[in-house]
Amino acid sequence: MIASLHPCITKDINILCAGRSLTGREKTRLKKARAVILPQGVTADVYRECRRLVPHVFPNYDLRFPWEGKVGDNLLFEYFQVPHPKTIIFQDRKFLRENYPDLEILPTLLSGYPLILKANRGGEGSFVFLIRSQRELIEKLDLLPKGPMPPQGFILQEWIDHGGKDLRVVVLFDTFYAYWRTQPDPDNFLTNQSQGGLIDLAGNPLLKERAVQAVRDFCERTGINLAGLDLIFDRKDKSSIPLFLEINYYFGRRGLGGSMRFYEMFEQAAARWLATL
Repeated sequence: MIASLHPCITKDINILCAGRSLTGREKTRLKKARAVILPQGVTADVYRECRRLVPHVFPNYDLRFPWEGKVGDNLLFEYFQVPHPKTIIFQDRKFLRENYPDLEILPTLLSGYPLILKANRGGEGSFVFLIRSQRELIEKLDLLPKGPMPPQGFILQEWIDHGGKDLRVVVLFDTFYAYWRTQPDPDNFLTNQSQGGLIDLAGNPLLKERAVQAVRDFCERTGINLAGLDLIFDRKDKSSIPLFLEINYYFGRRGLGGSMRFYEMFEQAAARWLATL
């Protein structure tokens, strides 16, 4: 039998548990399934239970919850040795103070100012800042999220001149979709649509193919089979090597044709995955 926790996909066993844990009865039902399909919004708790109870789970989020946020993304990029901007990871501001009392050493480690400061959490470009000086770094650090909810780390990253565009590559099981996100405002380095970014489906097919192949290789090694990965190209680097920026397990769908089209693509990907079992 096949189980589904996805609200748009109906299978032999259907469970809706948005915002809550699985009940004992639901766990008993899941034990009868040989495969389960999950929504993007599945919680870490529910995912772990499904992995424990069911032999086959789609999507594969084995790396999502142990390596959350931008900190986790960059740890994965380091571990799997994929090209990405130089990055320093901080677990919190106390770690920064204790290990880098002289903040002026940071730009020397990251090719100089400007730098990019990113909070561990935050979508659509929130809590991402271009840092041009030590004073700006101190000011922007105070704007990062505070509170007891972990993880509250952040990263500092070298600035890459990407020409106001990045590439989003979406993997849906065995199929990859890519589109450019461009920023027409030269004073804004963020390409998110909420920041005025535009979608370009046709731009530079050669670079697009290089990025898709890089993501394909990365996904084969990591097992990731549903995510939107962001990559950039350094305009100063003639090698045109795609640099990995982020892994988005929950992402916007406009570049794929909207939510309804995405749900169709998701269901088709799940069907192809089931056919391989």
